[in-house]
Amino acid sequence: MVLAVADVAAAAAREDELKRVINRNTGFAHTTRGMNMYTLIALRSCVTDADLPVLRRLLFDRDYVTQLSAAGVLVDMGAGGRAALVSALPEATEYRARSTIHDALREADDPARRPLSAYPLDERERKRIRGCRAAAH
Repeated sequence: MVLAVADVAAAAAREDELKRVINRNTGFAHTTRGMNMYTLIALRSCVTDADLPVLRRLLFDRDYVTQLSAAGVLVDMGAGGRAALVSALPEATEYRARSTIHDALREADDPARRPLSAYPLDERERKRIRGCRAAAH
């Protein structure tokens, strides 16, 4: 029982940490907050396969930018990320979450899709990305 409570607390703390990474790397255009490649690259640099359940939960966050960011990173995480998206689909009763997951699955299946690590950034742009404060676990 104590272990389960500790696991829940650790998962919530990790979720909060990943949300901070998303929030530190969002952009604004026409006074609207939005996700961009910096957001995805920063979040991807912080996660491993151990974070798949946390990213899956973020697909249902009330913040749309968080949903989009989680979906975009899951796409980049290969078979495990795709499986997390597929497993989340039956739970996606809200249109926005369901649509985000469908779009992510289409992107995951696109043969022309490039990994986030292949996105061309110059040194100035790379320094602008603010990932996790500590190394990903």
